[in-house]
Order: sequence, then structure tokens, then C-alpha cells
Amino acid sequence: MGVVLVIFRGRQGPVGAPVPVRRGLWKGLCMFVKRAVGIALGSIALTVGSLSGAPAALAHTPIACTGQESTSYSPGLTLGRRATSVVATGTYTCADRPGHTVPAATRIEGAAGNASCLAIGPVRGRETVRYGDGRKSVIEYLTGHSDRVLGFNTVRLDGVVVEGLGKGARAERIVQTEPADLPTACLTAEGLRSVTAHTQLRILP
Repeated sequence: MGVVLVIFRGRQGPVGAPVPVRRGLWKGLCMFVKRAVGIALGSIALTVGSLSGAPAALAHTPIACTGQESTSYSPGLTLGRRATSVVATGTYTCADRPGHTVPAATRIEGAAGNASCLAIGPVRGRETVRYGDGRKSVIEYLTGHSDRVLGFNTVRLDGVVVEGLGKGARAERIVQTEPADLPTACLTAEGLRSVTAHTQLRILP
């Protein structure tokens, strides 16, 4: 914003000498100049403040998802421990703020180095979440373990978003099967090849 400085000259007297400007007029002129300078400095400060606050406005917000998935194991799970590959596909309902949800599809591929029908772990994998609005999050899970308590077989995974929405944020994933007795497939050589489970995903800033 530019500041225009106006200079008043007094009326010329009979002998050519300027007549002094009245005190009231001079005081008003000074107030006008101070006010104009103040407005200009205020505009600059507001602009700088807006720019410094831009990263905060772009900061990631927490995302919470719940859903179901179908998980397959190759080779299947038995009562004995062995390495197995894990592939799961499913759907989520995700919320990034109160009252706002979006559907999502998920696919995770990973491996468990020491898995059986009684416990699965350690687990590593990569999950891709595709949201209904076109965005996606790719998550690398570096650690994971499972527990079986009161019939619930629960797998917990911890990772980091490496691509897309929430990049750099921490991710937590919980997979929980329904309470049930051990399937008879666990007693066969082929083993348990697939299960259906409830899933929860949290992406934290």
C-alpha cells in the first residue's frame, strides 16, 4: 500500500513571505500520515502472519477407519509354526472429522515369519487404502504381533504412511476374528487358508 505525502504551502503575504499554516490543519495532516503508515504496516504484518501460518493449515488430521476384510494365507495355517504369505482385501468407513465419513477399499500384502492357528507373528506388510473421494494412503507396517484371548485372535500392526494422504504419519491397524473354536482345517496338512475379520485403522498426525 503506497503512502502519499501532501505538502501544503501557506498563502503568500504582501511581501512574498508564506503565511504559517494553521495549527489545526497541520495537526490533522500529521494524524493522516500516521494513520496511513499504520495501515500499511498492518497489512504487511497480516500478510507475513498468513504465510507463516500456512503449514499449520495444511497439517494432517487424524483418520479413523473401521471395516471388514477377507484374509488368505499361503501356505495355510496349522498347529505348527511356519512362514506364510498374507493377502487381505476389504472395505472401510473412514472419518477425518466429526460427522464426515468416506468409504474406502483396502488391500494389504505381507508375510508372517512364524505363523500358526494359535499365533501369527512377527508380521510385516504394505497396505493401500483407496478412499471414495479419489485419495489414497500407502502404509508400510514394520512391526506386528498377535494374541489369542477368550477366543479372539487379534493381530496388531504398527507402521508409517509412506505415500499419499497422511504421508509421514504413524499408522495403527488391528485385525480381530470372531470368537470361535479352532477350525478343523488347522488339523489338516493344507491348513487354514482364509478367515474373515473385523478391522480398525488409525492414521495419527
